[in-house]
Amino acid sequence: MTEFMRISTNVSFQTINYLYILDMKTIVLATDFSASADNAMMYAGRLANNIGASLLLLHVYQVPVGMNDMPLLVVSTDELKSNADAGLQKAKELLLATFSSVDVQMESRLGDVVDELKDICKKMNPLLIVVGKHGASGVQQILFGSTSLSIIRNINHPVIVVPDRARDFQIQNAALAIDADVDNTFVQRIKSLVRDLKIHLHLVHVRPEKSAYLQPSNLVSELNSRCSNVYDHEFVHGIESYIKENKIDLLIILPHKHNIVERLFVKTHTKELLRKISIPIMCIGENGHRQN
Repeated sequence: MTEFMRISTNVSFQTINYLYILDMKTIVLATDFSASADNAMMYAGRLANNIGASLLLLHVYQVPVGMNDMPLLVVSTDELKSNADAGLQKAKELLLATFSSVDVQMESRLGDVVDELKDICKKMNPLLIVVGKHGASGVQQILFGSTSLSIIRNINHPVIVVPDRARDFQIQNAALAIDADVDNTFVQRIKSLVRDLKIHLHLVHVRPEKSAYLQPSNLVSELNSRCSNVYDHEFVHGIESYIKENKIDLLIILPHKHNIVERLFVKTHTKELLRKISIPIMCIGENGHRQN
């Protein structure tokens, strides 16, 4: 997408670059102005307030085209921009009514949400991205809706997906689901996230057999944590039980050589996870990192 097609509101690239130069922690909230996006925004606001981060509200829109004998623009780009700006302003006011001390910036862009998020990440190097999950059809269909899944697959920075039924925004305890010891690159990234997010980290390994015991020495020593081995033939049930028993606020998933995101979410666990797990889930991509 060429630069002249990018449309911004209330925040310039100079401001964004200035935040980046100062290395401020910034959270990006991608919103489509839906109820689930508003819910995710309040989660992001709470998180930003807790850790002293700034928050960028991002809305990416596309030009709707009516199909007849020839493609016709249904609405002008000027009108789309105006609507986007108004929606962002309303969202900002809603957020600041609860979190008045959070530094909130806004930006609207014309384009593809994944492409624009990639560009934002390149320019700003945010701490993480937060998106909402539409629940109306999510239980019956693919993970988090096609947009959120596409973001998880294609964005290198950590992505938190907030279920629309999540209401308790306490952010104290996180559980990292593992099925093997973790590469040192991920260990250092997790260590940095735990520090930045000010959370207590649990390590959990769900095993179908009592003999399949895992004690990831690298993670345990580096993160000053312990690994709980949960015996359960059903992965999702094991995770769900651990979350309830230990009052977990955030579930963290890492990819492995066999692509854990695909294995856990795209295949058989998808519907059950969406139906049963009501807390936010953070996915850290295979190359997911923030330069410190």
